[in-house]
Amino acid sequence: MLYRQLTNQANRYLRSLYRQDDIAGQLKRKLADLMARGEANADAACRALKLSRRTLQRRLQAEKTSFQRVLREVRAELAVNYLSDARLKLREIAMLLGYSNISSFTTAFKSWYDMPPTEYRHKYLATSRS
Repeated sequence: MLYRQLTNQANRYLRSLYRQDDIAGQLKRKLADLMARGEANADAACRALKLSRRTLQRRLQAEKTSFQRVLREVRAELAVNYLSDARLKLREIAMLLGYSNISSFTTAFKSWYDMPPTEYRHKYLATSRS
């Protein structure tokens, strides 16, 4: 039940942000779906988009981006979205985003937002309650 709710939440959130038809936008939508199933990797994305790996790479390069950059963007945006849900533990958020442990997730989050996820959550929840 929670899995389905989170998947729907992630999909709605990403669709609202990425109503674009370029390949990066398509990849972001697919990665959100794949992440919820624990399959957020280039091979799974290529299968979902029905593209060869080289074609995906070439099209992303034409848009001046890469698979890793798009994956980071999706993870960063979903992380903030998930952190706003106080019911989710950091361990669960890390797993939903494809990290094997909280430490890896925390390191990545700090690189995106210059603060650990726990601090971000406290600030966000304090602000949303005011």
